Amino acid sequence: MATKKITSTDDFDPKKFRPHGRVNFIKDDDIMICEAKGPFDVELIEAVAHARTIAYEEMNDCEKWGTIVVIKESAVASEVCIDLLIAYLSNLGKANLRSHVTSMVIADDVEGAEVMSARFISAYADAAQTLTVFNRLNDAKVFVKLHL
Repeated sequence: MATKKITSTDDFDPKKFRPHGRVNFIKDDDIMICEAKGPFDVELIEAVAHARTIAYEEMNDCEKWGTIVVIKESAVASEVCIDLLIAYLSNLGKANLRSHVTSMVIADDVEGAEVMSARFISAYADAAQTLTVFNRLNDAKVFVKLHL
């Protein structure tokens, strides 16, 4: 199956401010790839919640599926943004609306890569989820496929 763009945070009509950053949701067979361009703010988390609802509907035809978040340009996010991410991820877990396995790709040349990799792993753990971070998309795909 070919990849298919599902939706984007650009499709979200914000209440007040346009989000900094963008996330495009792409279906690649049984993997949802979230191409995230930072830096990230609170408004982006709201837009992600909206867009991800549409993306989850598209993934429903898969018995098991994984998520790969690919961060480009900047991984920087404020603590308020991280706190909202934790709450959002916790709600997904409680509603049983998360993927079977999740990984993230943050290349070394992405702004804040080292600090934010650890912070994202911690945020997912705070939301009772596991996140594995890679430097390359191919490594993340192999990992996700292995765990599906």
